[in-house]
Amino acid sequence: MINRFFLFNIFFPLILSGNLLAQEAQTQLTLSQLLDSALHNSYLLRSNQKNNQIKLAELEILKTNYQPKISTLASFSYWKFLLPNKQKLLGDALTDVYTDVSIYQTIYDWGENKTKKTVVEEEIKMNDEIQRQIRNTIIWGVSDAYFEVLKAESEISAHKNALQQLKSHLQYAENLYSIGRVSGVDVLKINVQISVEEKNLQKAKNARLTQLIKIKRLCYLNEEDSFDIENISETLYKETRDVSFSSYSLYDTVIQNHPVLLANNRKINIEARQKDIYRLQNRPELFSFGIGSWEHGYIPFVKNFNYNVGVGISYTIPYLGGSSYKSKIVQSSYRIEQMHDEQNQAFLDVKKEIDMVLNSINDIKNEIVNNEKIISLANETLNNALVKYQAGQGTIIDILDAQTILTETIIAYNKTTINYLQALVKLHYLTGNDDYPF
Repeated sequence: MINRFFLFNIFFPLILSGNLLAQEAQTQLTLSQLLDSALHNSYLLRSNQKNNQIKLAELEILKTNYQPKISTLASFSYWKFLLPNKQKLLGDALTDVYTDVSIYQTIYDWGENKTKKTVVEEEIKMNDEIQRQIRNTIIWGVSDAYFEVLKAESEISAHKNALQQLKSHLQYAENLYSIGRVSGVDVLKINVQISVEEKNLQKAKNARLTQLIKIKRLCYLNEEDSFDIENISETLYKETRDVSFSSYSLYDTVIQNHPVLLANNRKINIEARQKDIYRLQNRPELFSFGIGSWEHGYIPFVKNFNYNVGVGISYTIPYLGGSSYKSKIVQSSYRIEQMHDEQNQAFLDVKKEIDMVLNSINDIKNEIVNNEKIISLANETLNNALVKYQAGQGTIIDILDAQTILTETIIAYNKTTINYLQALVKLHYLTGNDDYPF
């Protein structure tokens, strides 16, 4: 009984603590999972996708333009007296019941309906480019926030390591103080530095929390969800740090791939087709028609059936009110010129952004090299300061200064490597790609 009681008291708390740890384990989300969630749940993407359904319905409407249009008319009237021709038709009744069925069908419209279909098809293709643009923007926003979280986490890790080192220095200084080899000022200075690091650690945690809230919004995650972010920044940096970029190659990619520029090309094509539609308004329309009518003085009626069938031509004289299409053509020409100007400006803006990012990448690479050198020197300085302090030849200030420089440089190095990855993500965005950056 004693052995059973002993085993129960030992292993049950271990099992319980293991279950609690399993419950507290948070889900770790990758960048791809975050992007999947953001794209799948985006209301803006869903809304834009419905534009294609609207345009497809418009194509169905245009298909009916060459189909016969059937209309009916029924009327009942009362005459005070009948004219002779009406009297022959209606007899002695002063009432008139008239019904007809008419059919109208366009035979030829000089390709106007076909051009309208082309416009709708171009609008669908333009909407596809807008869809890509929305995806592109979402991917950039989520990826940028993802790396901001990693920045905050790297800063948290650096401050924790610094605190661990400072507490080790504090313990050693307290031991020296207890035997009278150093003054209490050394212990006080280390405690002050520990307080500073704790404050910086809390600031980094708050920054991480802010970015996680942002990711929850961007990726449509539940408020109650608790998760961690998979940190593969070091692996990504090693895989991409030797990649070289050609600005001219990137410019060509923008021209061929950027959804804003491609959508603008579609807009120009649509306006050119619209211009053709305006021009076709000055062409005659050939149509056929048929009318069947019944007229009698009473209901029901079976007499006086008549019909009329034929072919007609409709033409609006291009003068006075009929000349408005000319002004519409002029307007359309100006719109096309305006769109070309907007497209050229958009391309120049993208080129400027690409140049700035490429310049930033060069600066980042130089900064990474410099930080690596400083980290090496700071480590060496810290070790020397510790040795001198332990030998009674150095001061605690030398240790704290070296520790501060080391911590700040490690934070700067980690942030710079992540800045490099963020620059790659921005290049991915600027060149108009709507696939995942990594």
